[in-house]
Amino acid sequence: MRLAPPVCLLLAGFLTGCGHVPLTSLPKLAKIDIKTTDLAQLRAGINLPADIRPLPGGVTMTITALPKDGGRHERKVVLEEVRDAADLASLPVLTAPGRRFTLFKLSSADVARLGAFREEMFVGPQQSGNRGSLSLGADKACRIGELSPRPITMTGYLRTSETQDYVLLMRDFDLTEAVRAVDPKVDLATAIPPCDPAASLTGSRGAP
Repeated sequence: MRLAPPVCLLLAGFLTGCGHVPLTSLPKLAKIDIKTTDLAQLRAGINLPADIRPLPGGVTMTITALPKDGGRHERKVVLEEVRDAADLASLPVLTAPGRRFTLFKLSSADVARLGAFREEMFVGPQQSGNRGSLSLGADKACRIGELSPRPITMTGYLRTSETQDYVLLMRDFDLTEAVRAVDPKVDLATAIPPCDPAASLTGSRGAP
């Protein structure tokens, strides 16, 4: 299932009016420059109910280039879970009882690949005026046990070299309502299948 619509940020001097981004976060997000931000420092965090786990490969980032003369070019990559103890130890408290926070980053190979794409699209006088956007998406998850009747809510964060700390992208976004708005007949128990006990599940930090 698609956990959430992409959190979209237009980062080449403009910021889109994405409906789920809190207004208080917009000034910090507006500092991010897709042309120069240090991709190696980018971190994306997802806070979900403890019994809902993002699956490996389920959290993605897309960089889109919009040339001034028209057209559209994209590069989409899968974010990898952060498991480095030092990185995780520096996290602020971003979870609560019954919730689990998972942190993601770009792999070294994708930092290089996206850096080359960014240089091609945005560096040099001929690329002056080109715009770009960055979007984060989450679309694969599983559940531990039976689904709770309570709404499935997600809170998301982003940290970059410009923000230095974690900026709130969305708070308690109701995934149940969002999924049923797309398909009122969807069976959530089918859309979010049981987790495979043998699989390596995500989950950087949880609370009992």
